[in-house]
Amino acid sequence: MTPNLQRRHYDYVLGPNQDVRLASVASGAVIQEILLTMDDDAPFVLTSRAVRYAQDASMTQFNLVGLKTRWTGPQRDYRQTDFVLESLQMAYYGQGGCPKPIAPSILYPARSVLMLDLINTGPTITNLSFFFRGYKVYPAGTVSAATYPSRMQSETFAYPVYVSALGIAETRLNQIFTVKQDADFVVRGGQGIVGTSGFAEVSVKFKDHQKNPYSNDFVPLDILFGAAPVNNSIPVGASPNLVAPFGTGPGQMGLFYPEIYLPKNTQLLYDLQRNDPTGAAASFTFNLIGGKVFVP
Repeated sequence: MTPNLQRRHYDYVLGPNQDVRLASVASGAVIQEILLTMDDDAPFVLTSRAVRYAQDASMTQFNLVGLKTRWTGPQRDYRQTDFVLESLQMAYYGQGGCPKPIAPSILYPARSVLMLDLINTGPTITNLSFFFRGYKVYPAGTVSAATYPSRMQSETFAYPVYVSALGIAETRLNQIFTVKQDADFVVRGGQGIVGTSGFAEVSVKFKDHQKNPYSNDFVPLDILFGAAPVNNSIPVGASPNLVAPFGTGPGQMGLFYPEIYLPKNTQLLYDLQRNDPTGAAASFTFNLIGGKVFVP
């Protein structure tokens, strides 16, 4: 990336809010030309991706076992020769803060279109969403982008963010996380509730202090964040086999790239949404993990 350009983390969601056909994908369904149009403010560089559907009572993602996809670059140029099972493309379907890397990354110009086709050879999938993670590219100085001072010291640090009594069908807008006055803070990742009964459908949209979002829609915490322990379904046989996480993935923190630099006393805003079908209002905590930055 040339020095006169700056990167800003961004997540694109392609789900029922973008195409209503994804609200219920029946067994045997073939859906073509699902379109994700990039914003007009900046090009987007795709670096990783994931897929997910709304959790059911089993607390697994087993209905993805028969999902096959193919998708395109900005010129409607397919990046697979044929449909490929998502279960063969990435561990945990890219969930738990472990999206599948895209290398080399793909540049989508502003207002360009990513097109996705799918075939569902498995059970019906409800509220299916695809997540395309990466960053937007701006001319230097056109968006707010604080960064490291020329002289500094740093230490690993995590901020717990407490959420009080979030209801089962509640949306909270413009919640405020404020960096303490002793040092700047760099957000490099996070950990939080993932696949926990009663908290299966909690999503977040992060925004900077000027309310510019870091995503086009709400992103489930189990896409953004890692958590441990957690079980994931491995599609073997007629029913899901649950295994403990291994290697990298849900046991590790989900990463933000590029990282988000927050000067001391500044704010990171976030909207919360909970869509669990049953249960009572409940409280929980998620962690923003990164480092403090001190000026000696």
